[in-house]
Amino acid sequence: MYAPSSFRVNDPAALRAMAEAVRFATLVVNGEDGPVAAHLPLVFDGEDLVGHLARANPLAGLIGPGVPALAVFVGPSAYVTPSWYASKREHGKVVPTWNYLAVQARGRLDPVTDPAALRDVVARLTDVQEAGREMPWAIEDAPEAFILGMMKGIVGFRLRVTALEGTAKLSQNRPEADRQGVHDGMAATPKADAQALAALMRR
Repeated sequence: MYAPSSFRVNDPAALRAMAEAVRFATLVVNGEDGPVAAHLPLVFDGEDLVGHLARANPLAGLIGPGVPALAVFVGPSAYVTPSWYASKREHGKVVPTWNYLAVQARGRLDPVTDPAALRDVVARLTDVQEAGREMPWAIEDAPEAFILGMMKGIVGFRLRVTALEGTAKLSQNRPEADRQGVHDGMAATPKADAQALAALMRR
């Protein structure tokens, strides 16, 4: 991952927290004709990331023991107009950019073939997403035969994470007046991602 030192996140706990906040990732594996990508929820189970794919998904056929893979989590992102910079009014030597959060998890895939272990993956994914809801749905809420039938259509996996890298580009490389301008501009933008970035800049 390209991450200039101003934006690079090195703390493993912070990187994990960033990925956990997003939960939805792009999983990339090299196939015979080049990279193959799938977009899916991934959650941590210990140090691993777990997930599952529809059996019909082309990437599912590439999952095998020790297959190298990359999972990319992209958090809030928003355009930064030069008009927000105090520097624009001072000398005009400014250009547009983009602020964003992103985490890459590299590792090796292991298929989850045991039915009980696959059920655990499905339950783990569900429990994480349902946590905090007033009436959380659990896998046990559906008929067992129905769940078993649905599981026949998916392929589960573990991504044994070997490296986490991340970047939090929040205008840290700009002068204080420019950073304040970006914060104020983001805060005044009626888009959820811009509002989230403004909140992160306030920290």
